[in-house]
Amino acid sequence: MNRKLYYSQKVYLFFIYGLLVTVLLSLFFICFYSFYSKNIYKDAKTKSETICASVHKSVSTELKNMSTISMNIVYSNAIKKNFTSFAKNNILDEIEPDNFSSSRENVLAIYDIITAIIGPFQSASQVNLYTLNGTCIGSGYFQGVTNINLQAIPWYNSTIEKNGAKNISTTTKLLNVPTKSKDIADDNFLSLTRVFFNSSNDPEGIVEVLQDSNVIFSLISELKIKNPSTSFYVYNEKNELVYPYASNLTTNTDYIDIIKTNNLIPSVGYFVDTYNKENVLMSYQKIDSYNWTIVTSEPKYVVFKSLSSFKEGFVIIIIISIFFTLLLCFIISSRLTSPLSKLTRATKKVTLSRVLSENETILTSANSNIREISELCQSFLEMYDKLKDSSHEILLLKSEETRAKLQATQSLVNPHFLYNNLTNISIMAEENMNEDIINICTALCDYFRYITTYDETAVPLFQEVLYTEKYIECMKIRYGEDFIYYSNIEESTKDILIPKLIVQPIVENAFKYGFSSSPPWNLKISSNIEDEKWLIHIEDNGGCLSDTNKNKLLSTFHNININEELKTLKIGGMGLRNVYLRLHLLYNEHAIFKIDNSQKGKTIFTIGGPIYLSKEDFYEQYTQI
Repeated sequence: MNRKLYYSQKVYLFFIYGLLVTVLLSLFFICFYSFYSKNIYKDAKTKSETICASVHKSVSTELKNMSTISMNIVYSNAIKKNFTSFAKNNILDEIEPDNFSSSRENVLAIYDIITAIIGPFQSASQVNLYTLNGTCIGSGYFQGVTNINLQAIPWYNSTIEKNGAKNISTTTKLLNVPTKSKDIADDNFLSLTRVFFNSSNDPEGIVEVLQDSNVIFSLISELKIKNPSTSFYVYNEKNELVYPYASNLTTNTDYIDIIKTNNLIPSVGYFVDTYNKENVLMSYQKIDSYNWTIVTSEPKYVVFKSLSSFKEGFVIIIIISIFFTLLLCFIISSRLTSPLSKLTRATKKVTLSRVLSENETILTSANSNIREISELCQSFLEMYDKLKDSSHEILLLKSEETRAKLQATQSLVNPHFLYNNLTNISIMAEENMNEDIINICTALCDYFRYITTYDETAVPLFQEVLYTEKYIECMKIRYGEDFIYYSNIEESTKDILIPKLIVQPIVENAFKYGFSSSPPWNLKISSNIEDEKWLIHIEDNGGCLSDTNKNKLLSTFHNININEELKTLKIGGMGLRNVYLRLHLLYNEHAIFKIDNSQKGKTIFTIGGPIYLSKEDFYEQYTQI
């Protein structure tokens, strides 16, 4: 079975409004964040592509410049003429001083031509012309003629194999650099070599153009200063890393392999995962004439760093906004539901005692500008006033009804008691007990004066016990010395008001059932106060009430329907049942009716109820029934 949940209106409004604001702010953040992240990605992608294109153009220009210098030298007739003459005069592996003097003019002419080709701004760091036997004519940082072992130079075989096509390689030093130029010797250089042909188109030597790598990649250095988080990589036609230099290499990521694996298109930015599980934004371009690859990369977290800052700031703003919005929602919901809360508290205060009170006010006004709530509160006030009027009318009727029922049950005691005593007088007359008959009739007159007074329903406890003892005097005449009576009435209980004729039926029951055993017969009446209730104990020494009969008797009384029982009351058998009915008519759940047969040879009846010392308090109790 599904249990329905109930919520306070304040909580409901607060939750609904708060959830609505939270959802709207969250949606706004998600949309704005998505839009902003797309723009950042677009800008970063454009920036990466632009930087890569700039580096591509710069490196291509430098390589083209080196190639142009080498081509100008190769196709220079003046250089060919002087170089051919120099080569013929120096056919040995070592330069002969005697022969070199005749080639001096050729070398000087070559210097002048190379200088003219390089230009005044040194568009190449060094130009070397090698004869096939290893003689080198250098111009640039180093200017002179030396002998070189060509077979030991790494680029030699690949240059010969290309037969006049350009061959580019890297080197970390210049040959024959003077000691004073040690800083230059420690730089990285790019070497472009090609075979040099004579006028007969036969290989005659090799021309080498060297350029400082810092010059070739100067734009990368400038860009790194402005973009410190961007990494630049340059691969040659063999997919070997040319930049950064091997000595400065700090990454093991092979971007060429990443390009091939992901089938990436040149000049387009992509987010890719590197081998060290780092996500980067990369783009690349190909220098087709040299088959070189330019790669730029930037970590993703750097790309979206500004977005992270924005996200943190925006989250703080959202939290603050939600807090103040929820606070506002709480204030609004509290203001809206305050009259309803007052009405709810007033409803919970509606009890019979407050309804009956003339001066009790549970709700003053709605104090709300909302018409529906104001009308609801006004309707409640009108209903409460009608309830007070109706309750007083019903209470008066109930009080009169209760008085009638009490008097009805009380009146039944009179004929019941008279019936029993007339029976006793009849028996005494048969036994010629004239004097005893006179005494019992005198006691009966006193007792009947007491029980026939209908104007009072409640009497002081001592008075009830006093007139019960009149009845006991009658019974002593009958039983003589076989009957012994004790009385122990506490002083504090004497003035407590109790129902009239509530003790005699129990005493009579003791004579009827408790004295069925052998004499002597003892009867004791006592009283005390316990738990703010008066108690009267009627004890006999009959001891013949079994647990079965006791439980059966109490069960019968507990299951009595008082209203139905009052309709069928009759004189016979009215003793204990009458007492039980009257106690519960008057005191309801506060009535006490107990039977104790736990002590051997004793049966104790205990009755009791709330304490009232004035008749005003006692009769006020009727109005609460």
